[in-house]
Amino acid sequence: MGEIIEKIIVGLQQALKNDYLVTFIISMIPAIEVRGSIPVALQMGMKPVTAYFFSCVSSLVVAPILMFSFQPLLNALKRTKVFKKIARSFEDMYKDKAEKISQKAEIKVEEAKKNQKKLEFYKTLGLFVFVAIPLPMTGVWTGSIVSVFLNLDWKKSLLALVLGNFVAGAIIITASLLLGEKSYIIIMVLLVFVLISIIAAIVSFYMKSRKNKKSVVYTDKDTKGQ
Repeated sequence: MGEIIEKIIVGLQQALKNDYLVTFIISMIPAIEVRGSIPVALQMGMKPVTAYFFSCVSSLVVAPILMFSFQPLLNALKRTKVFKKIARSFEDMYKDKAEKISQKAEIKVEEAKKNQKKLEFYKTLGLFVFVAIPLPMTGVWTGSIVSVFLNLDWKKSLLALVLGNFVAGAIIITASLLLGEKSYIIIMVLLVFVLISIIAAIVSFYMKSRKNKKSVVYTDKDTKGQ
């Protein structure tokens, strides 16, 4: 498996002819981000400090774009017949993640409505921790979208995303340096997690679609019976 990953990296280097461009593109891929770009950068011979900072900064480029454009895009997709169900499914998924962070914040703050500043602090902290955990579906892409549904000030959200991403990057670079030439293991584990996440998302969407169809059928039958 290590040889396969090495061949892929060499192929990308030959195709793009620039190690920084390879690192930038990988860091921008959803669910991969610094988790994959840092080990790849090190495998290409980039210095650890350069690999760390360049990967972290590159993966953050998408954050402000998503924070300001995701909701309008989602609303536009919900108005179409083709993408309406998919858009609602995505909205429910990210709303659920945001709700979990909000609930934890509310538990920490008594009388949340009277303590709005503390509530926002714990929401921001929750977003930071969420992004700082270097697992698929907890990176800048997901964190940026989740921040939309947390109703936080964009500056606070962006600060949490930046700090969380650099912490996640620090964990990955440390693990990569400890593993040395075997740092490709991180990429292997990452790809397995991504594959499982994609399959789980597809299954979840399929099950929800079936439930919705059944509820529509039962509603129609009840209407006809009356």
